Amino acid sequence: MAQNVGHSSRASCGACHFNGGGGDAIKHADMSRQLLEPDRNCDIHMGGYDFDCAECHKTRNHKIAGRSSSVPVAEAAVTCVQCHSESSHYSGGLLDHHLNAHSKTLDCNVCHSPVFAKCKPTKTWWDWSKAGDKERKPKKDKYGEPDYNWQKGEFKWEESAVPDYAWSSGYMNRVLIGDKVNLNAEIINLTEPVGSIKDPGSKITPFKIMKAIQPIDAEHGYFIIPHLYPRDKEDTTAYWKVLDWEKSFQDGMKAAGLEYSGAYKWKETWMYWRVEHEVMPANMALSCVQCHDSLKGDKTCNRCHQDSREVDFKRWPIRERIFPYEIPGKGCGTSH
Repeated sequence: MAQNVGHSSRASCGACHFNGGGGDAIKHADMSRQLLEPDRNCDIHMGGYDFDCAECHKTRNHKIAGRSSSVPVAEAAVTCVQCHSESSHYSGGLLDHHLNAHSKTLDCNVCHSPVFAKCKPTKTWWDWSKAGDKERKPKKDKYGEPDYNWQKGEFKWEESAVPDYAWSSGYMNRVLIGDKVNLNAEIINLTEPVGSIKDPGSKITPFKIMKAIQPIDAEHGYFIIPHLYPRDKEDTTAYWKVLDWEKSFQDGMKAAGLEYSGAYKWKETWMYWRVEHEVMPANMALSCVQCHDSLKGDKTCNRCHQDSREVDFKRWPIRERIFPYEIPGKGCGTSH
């Protein structure tokens, strides 16, 4: 390995990271082999300016900055403001004033990555309970992606999908191997952002939610680790060889060092994956009108100013209403 060490590239990093989840564009909403040679509309940094991954994910003392929604931040995070600052809209107009104010509570990618998986479809649904049917013939969806694999189950894919939004402080709650969960919950979040509108360190953040059906121990309340891939020709418990979930669960849980009760159920799980890449050019970012319906109407005062109908103008002295600049301590010093 030492004889083959060289400069990193999108290809060397992507060899692993584009394949999170067992294939190209499976779990990561915004990373695929399309980023090897993207156009600028796919990703302005890599396609417009020919960035390699290390341009942002810098290495110091063998630690590579970056984070994933599925694992803790161990070697420093990478954020947009490290290059662009907290006030990155700088032409000086009123619009920039409002955009910079929005940046205090909105993650940059809310506007600058308004859709995910626009370069290549990503898997958004994965039902393991449907695996094992070798007679079922996979069908291609409108994106040309398969809806089934006998080894892994049933799938759904999306392209140019609108993210889900949640308050995020950068921290994540995670369910780890052996963690007990609520068996009665309709949906179990394997990862979910930690944040709140009341937390000044939180921002509204875009996510892809990876939804799936997975096995859980019906008595112990933790997720089951199946044995899938055969160890050798004599292996009699690997699911991909014998298609027996019971044998697969017994072997997998023994290897994981967890007790298996012999009873299981299938539960829906969600994983929140931050949308980090596929940043669009500035002229393709969301515009104000796409969030503020009032801007679609007539150009009246409440097009920009909040319509506060609870204000009782009759309670104000007539002179103060007409000439606020003449009342000491009142108004802003200019007539409206």
